[in-house]
Amino acid sequence: MLEDADVRHAPKSTDGKRLAVPMRRIRVRRHDGGGTLVLVTNDRNTDAVEIARLHKTRWQIELLFRWIKQNLNIKRFRGNSKTAIQLQIIAAMIAYLLLRLATRTHGIKLDAIRFAERVGARLFLRWPIDVIDKPPIAAKKTRYQPAKLTLGLQ
Repeated sequence: MLEDADVRHAPKSTDGKRLAVPMRRIRVRRHDGGGTLVLVTNDRNTDAVEIARLHKTRWQIELLFRWIKQNLNIKRFRGNSKTAIQLQIIAAMIAYLLLRLATRTHGIKLDAIRFAERVGARLFLRWPIDVIDKPPIAAKKTRYQPAKLTLGLQ
């Protein structure tokens, strides 16, 4: 911890009056060598080290949710209960891990998003997973031959 100071925040108001709000500014050094971090809080009773620890814990939760949004493709939760949300996240994590395992096992060099799209497109087809990143084999072109066309009218 570098600094723990009491400060007053005076927000602008529409009528020109300012109401000073007592705040606390804490400057801490980041462990990863990324410089300092300034935290402003209205909690004037908790120890500064505890506030910095709480911020770090909350930041880890934010990083987890960012990772979930970026990697698990969850746009919205299907249910409102705690169990429904947990099940949706767990199912998405299982699918993500299975896709990662498949790419590593078969040496597929596609981005995770592209690989997931291709697996999703071929989910109910029999398609070897090790050729999913290869271009499709061109079908043999057949010419239209009206003499061979039968409509079942015979």
